[in-house]
Formats: sequence, structure tokens, C-alpha cells
Amino acid sequence: MDRKNRAPSVAKNQSALKIVWFALLLAMFAYTAVVFVFKSPEAPDVRENVKAAFLLGGAALGVISLFIYRFTLSEKSLRKKFLSTQGQKPGKRLEELSNRLLLPHVVPWGINETVVLLGFVLAFLSKNPQDMIPFSVIGIILHIYMYPRVEQLVERTKDSVQDA
Repeated sequence: MDRKNRAPSVAKNQSALKIVWFALLLAMFAYTAVVFVFKSPEAPDVRENVKAAFLLGGAALGVISLFIYRFTLSEKSLRKKFLSTQGQKPGKRLEELSNRLLLPHVVPWGINETVVLLGFVLAFLSKNPQDMIPFSVIGIILHIYMYPRVEQLVERTKDSVQDA
């Protein structure tokens, strides 16, 4: 989106999402660091089936997060959101669309953080920081993939609606 022609609220929403995104990313790294800094010398005492349940839960949450993100920000969903603002002035329509893009970003981010938190809990239960690594990798990769691109989504949606 051309920076000169963008609605101030779209830029404001984009900036707010970037701040939240970065804060959550830092939290994910912090959880991982804490587990390695405060590791216990005691032997692991968590059964393998508990570890498998945590891994399965983390993987399921990762898939759910990705599904929500892709579904709520799909071309069809964005067109529907934009078309529901018909009758408003063009600048107001873009503002409303950018407002409607906040939740589809934040909910998957929270799920991504939950994936990392599952690894955090497992690492403390098992007293083995290595158990957290797959959770951190999955959560952080998903989070980086879901970097907020509100301005591009608004512009793409506006262009696709005009082309139709």
C-alpha cells in the first residue's frame, strides 16, 4: 500500500499488530531461555507417553493455529469482510477492514504462544530443557510466518474487489 495514500487507522493497526507480534515473539524466546537457565540436575521423571501427549497436543495446536490464520485471511474471507462494509466512504471501508483483521492475527498468535508454553511446562516436569526445543521451534516458526501484513492484505482485497 502506498504510504502516502493509506488510511491513518490502517497504519495504526499495522503498527499495533507489529508491537504485539514482536512482544509475543520475545516471550517465546524468553520461555525457552528460562528453561535452559534454570534447568534442574535431577533425572527426568516424566513418562514417555506424557511427552508424546504433549507433543501431539502441541502439533495439534500448531495445525489449528495455521488453519485459523489461513482461513480467516483467505481471499474469500477478506472479500466477504470488505463487501460487508459497502455503503461506507472508501477511507472508512479500509479502516473497517483493517479493524476486522486484528482478531484473525491475534488469536493464532496466542495459540502459537500456547505451543511454546506446552514445551515450557513439559521441560519443567521432565527436568530436561531439551524437551522444549520442538515446541519452541514450531511456535516460533509459525509466529514468524504469521507476521502482520495488514496494509498488504487491505490493498490486495481492495484490488480484488475492484477487479471483480
